[in-house]
Amino acid sequence: MLFQAVIFMNLALIFYTWAVFSARKQGLLRKHLLIFGAGLICDYLGTHLMFLYGLATGYVPEMHTLTGLGSLYGMAFHFMLALSASLIRRAEAVNRLFHRVSLTIYTGWVIAFISGMVAGIHAAQRHGAQ
Repeated sequence: MLFQAVIFMNLALIFYTWAVFSARKQGLLRKHLLIFGAGLICDYLGTHLMFLYGLATGYVPEMHTLTGLGSLYGMAFHFMLALSASLIRRAEAVNRLFHRVSLTIYTGWVIAFISGMVAGIHAAQRHGAQ
């Protein structure tokens, strides 16, 4: 379960990074929406599996749980902005908002990703010491 969660979270990192920076460079295109959606699905699956793993091992870091859920919701909001921008014919305003918040939400997600790695390493060291 842990291995699959790590794979999904790393796929989410790859997809999100690709979508955010490619959309900033090329403008928001439908392919970015698909890549973003793949990242969101991987993020959800990885987060869900990590939470289940934490419950099974008895170690659920509260602070990371909050930042992880917050970043997942942030990315879901980000995806909805991207979807709105691609569906609305006159999407300039939504597109500008998307690019304005894009790096902020992405940075928050990366911080949660890193805090999850730190929490996982701490848990592994704690579990190994017992």
